[in-house]
Amino acid sequence: MMAIIGMFFQDGLTGSAWGDWSLYTASPLRAVGSTCPRGQKVARNFFGGDSAPARPSFEVSQQSGIQEPIGFFDPLGLSADNDEATFKRRRTVEIKHGRVAMFATMGYITPFYFKFPGDLSPSLGLKFADVPNGLAAVSKVPLLGWFQILWFAGLVEGSGFFSGKYGLGLMKDTTMDGEPGNYGAGFPTFLGKVSDPEARKTKLAAELANGRLAMMAIIGMFFQDGLTGSAWGDWSLYTASPLRAVGSFAGYQAPQVEKSGRAAVVARRAENIAATAIANGNFTILVKALQKANLVETVSGKTPYTVFAPTDAAFADLLKELGVTADQLLANPDLKSILLYHVAGGSTMSSSLKDGQKVMTAQGSQLAVQIGDGKVKVGRATVTAADVACSNGVIHVIDKVLLPPAAPFDPAKQVGAMAPLGFFDPLSFTKVGDKAGFNNLQASEIKHGRVAMMAALGAVFQHYVKFPGFESVPSGLGAVTTAPGTYGFAALFLVSGVLELAIWTQDEKKEPGNFGDPAGLNMYNPDMRAKEINNGRMGMFSAIGIIAAEALSGKDGMNQLGF
Repeated sequence: MMAIIGMFFQDGLTGSAWGDWSLYTASPLRAVGSTCPRGQKVARNFFGGDSAPARPSFEVSQQSGIQEPIGFFDPLGLSADNDEATFKRRRTVEIKHGRVAMFATMGYITPFYFKFPGDLSPSLGLKFADVPNGLAAVSKVPLLGWFQILWFAGLVEGSGFFSGKYGLGLMKDTTMDGEPGNYGAGFPTFLGKVSDPEARKTKLAAELANGRLAMMAIIGMFFQDGLTGSAWGDWSLYTASPLRAVGSFAGYQAPQVEKSGRAAVVARRAENIAATAIANGNFTILVKALQKANLVETVSGKTPYTVFAPTDAAFADLLKELGVTADQLLANPDLKSILLYHVAGGSTMSSSLKDGQKVMTAQGSQLAVQIGDGKVKVGRATVTAADVACSNGVIHVIDKVLLPPAAPFDPAKQVGAMAPLGFFDPLSFTKVGDKAGFNNLQASEIKHGRVAMMAALGAVFQHYVKFPGFESVPSGLGAVTTAPGTYGFAALFLVSGVLELAIWTQDEKKEPGNFGDPAGLNMYNPDMRAKEINNGRMGMFSAIGIIAAEALSGKDGMNQLGF
């Protein structure tokens, strides 16, 4: 074993397992040529082939990137030999890393304010909006997505940013006969090249400085995100970190933060509830819901609140449970009620909660608290992180979206309660909680309205048009008592009975009066239903008025108007 290792080492240094340093110069780690003095420094050969001696005029400490306030910084002496090829290779690597870090830093910030619309992975049902910010996004990228990213990065790396100078393969232009980081296309490519020498020198120095800053920034963001759960997190404010224990509920051993000294300073600079949720990055759907329900201002004010905040993962579970999309959930008319069910008045810290306690929510219902087996539950959700201190209250992170208990059926809040009368039931036919009774009464109202609208139109129509064989039938009420109008009335009565008893039957799962929409007019949305009910009520008054007026005057509907 010792022998073979020695052979490898000897061969690597001299080009032969039996080589002598003074005789063998063909080593890939040495420069070639017996004309070089033995003690002269030579250029390293990174790409094979011959290598010329290092030019004495090249001085590392005089290259770009030597900037105030540090100046030339090489504490390990890596560039002490002033080797040009080595310096170019390292400078190229530094520039590449800086450019990637600048993109990464901007990429860390941008998703807080903008995300692409549409699907990230249609086959997985994953939208760009579903991807959380920060390190949490890593777990959401599909496997094929990682292959695409690596493939693209490799293509750019191997082609020299598509410069076309050398094609795919080693980027010799960056370490051999060109300047580090220059791929012949400008950077970024869409800005083009800088022709002015002084401006170019300034911009190259700025790129190096910005790249160095970005490398420090992105490492800091990763570290901060890992510790606190957000790239902008503060250790004393954010407890959602996977590296920290949760809460200080009974059964937990989380440390208590004192209320003086540094903790007092931290508390004064804490963000409000809305800003904290936005900055964390794990509550994007909750933030959108607060915006949709116009509750952001409420949880941004000075009034203290306790918020049980479901994460994006909790909302994803709810969407699967309900079989809806995020957009459909945000359009739910009960959205505000659902959100208020997660909010309680005052700032209730974990130490104040007790097993079996009932917490009154802003929605009006109570949440039951259960503490046991090292877990804390509010309603059906488990608290995963507690006591996220905010300037106007506290956040407790939960793993499920809480759904308020269904409110008793209220007839006054149903379609049909409209201005100017609002809900009109002076004889109290409807009762709170009696949905079946209300639906039966409203279905009857809608049917009567439909018949009345056709009757009012018929009173006008029959004044001008009579079907063949009915020329002798008078207009108005006389048509019912005069043959053959009497026969027609009997036929209509029978057809109506068949439709009422066998075809137009009410389905408990559908809206009152919903007997289908064969024309595809979307007749049963709330707006169309309200219009039909209004018109039906007007039709009933019109039909009663026409009949009453004819009974008194003997004139049909049009004669009454002077026609």
